[in-house]
Amino acid sequence: MVCPSGEIRRGFLICTMTIRRRFTAPKEKLPIKETICSSCDKKRPYANKTKKLCITCLKKQQIQKKKDQKAKVREKKKYSISTLTKKLDTVFSVYVRLLHCDNRGMVRCFTCDRVEPWRKIQNGHFQSRRFMSTRFHLANCAPQCYACNVGMSGMQYEYGKRIDKNYGPGTADEIVFLSRQVKKFTADELVELIERTEEAVKSLRLSKNIWD
Repeated sequence: MVCPSGEIRRGFLICTMTIRRRFTAPKEKLPIKETICSSCDKKRPYANKTKKLCITCLKKQQIQKKKDQKAKVREKKKYSISTLTKKLDTVFSVYVRLLHCDNRGMVRCFTCDRVEPWRKIQNGHFQSRRFMSTRFHLANCAPQCYACNVGMSGMQYEYGKRIDKNYGPGTADEIVFLSRQVKKFTADELVELIERTEEAVKSLRLSKNIWD
């Protein structure tokens, strides 16, 4: 009786696999290396083989890295042009209002003569604050009540007339011309202006005995 060719091949494969199993040497298990974390010195598996860090120390480093990045961003914002400009706006506004108030802290509106406490009145601008060349110019700034500064958009015509009356004819035109000149403050210039204005505010508070 002749065996089908398929059965012969199947039997040959089974024999070959059996021989391989008999003569294949078992693989030796490699010795387990001790992994000591380079940060905490504890025996723990490496989560980062390059830095030799365990998972706990790796997470700590990642968290600290994010904190450092946020701190750098905060530090950069602290000395940005926009942040310093806003700070100078606040300090300069206080200076202008204290400069024009009396010893009781009362201020007269530059354009309508209404008298209000210096905290309530605002620092009005003849030429808009968007013009940096005159934004912190004393002749361009004066105390104004809310109604004049906001409600009446600064009452520019009356403002200009009173500037000429206080500082001399033609001063309003000079301020308009100056406001159109391009001015870009550096961070150092703004910091210096802030420091000088803060000192001036302290002197005014002392001389007028105003501490509110």
